[in-house]
Amino acid sequence: MDSTEAIQELKKLISDVKPCAVTEFLGWIRSNIDDMYEEAVDKSRQNCDIMLDTIRDEIRERLPINATFPTERILTPVAGPNSDCDPTTTVHVDAFLFDDNVIDGLCDDGKMSRNYCRQCGSKEISPLTFITHSASVRQIKYMFQYLLPNLHGKAVLDVGSRTGAVLYGAYLFSDASKIVGVELDKSFCDLQKKIVEKYEFKDRIKIVHQNIMNYLQYLNRFDVIILNNVFEFFMEMKAQKQVWQSLYQNINKPGTMLITIPSVKESLQNLQTNINLSKWLKEVDMCEVCKKTNMLMYGQEDPDDKDLASIHLYEVLPRT
Repeated sequence: MDSTEAIQELKKLISDVKPCAVTEFLGWIRSNIDDMYEEAVDKSRQNCDIMLDTIRDEIRERLPINATFPTERILTPVAGPNSDCDPTTTVHVDAFLFDDNVIDGLCDDGKMSRNYCRQCGSKEISPLTFITHSASVRQIKYMFQYLLPNLHGKAVLDVGSRTGAVLYGAYLFSDASKIVGVELDKSFCDLQKKIVEKYEFKDRIKIVHQNIMNYLQYLNRFDVIILNNVFEFFMEMKAQKQVWQSLYQNINKPGTMLITIPSVKESLQNLQTNINLSKWLKEVDMCEVCKKTNMLMYGQEDPDDKDLASIHLYEVLPRT
């Protein structure tokens, strides 16, 4: 039976329990549900999950905790929702490499902290701001297992592929025939190529060391283009404006799907571009898909963790 049928069966079972025993029965469920959920998650893990975890472990060994290279130039946004990121209290934590369990372990070992002291020596502490430039494992699986249609014979492009997380996810969790990562930083390109070579992903993954502005002529060859927090922390606002205008001009094949974090509207709101968003893209309503995926991944439709809801899916409209 599927999850909907199982829920109905559970409700029926509860209704059949003697009234004097219902509280005891539900109390047992409450006490044991977390362990039962974790056991179910472990049983559902496939070889693809295990391989992705192995890749994560290996990349963590190759990178510092902030998952950056000295060759990278990271900027603090001067406008928009992330403009309040104080460089002294903002920590760059790669969501692909470091999930909450790993971060908790690092904090326990004294290698990382979630808080900072606002007045040295006092107990007046505040939480650090965590920023990620990569999709988490849950986000990656959501994209390729639930959000997107069957990608058999399709081409996927990840702009600013960094560690290659999205590329490995596309390889393991979809049938996409061509998966390309365009990355400006050579150190990250070299890292991705080593992983692709070692795990024999070369048949479908290609790494391109290039500025996306020099790759515009190829954009219409792709069926899915992914833009995950790719410009805001790496470009001045003038450069962001130019790159978005170039994407608008060059991503014009009707039906092309864009996945973005954050939304395109949020990315454009402080750039004063001439982009007519309503004539370029149609956002796909994925609320029900998100709820269903949250039930499968978290055991509830609307968890505190909003990782999946932060992902936006668009379809390119015909130009008139």
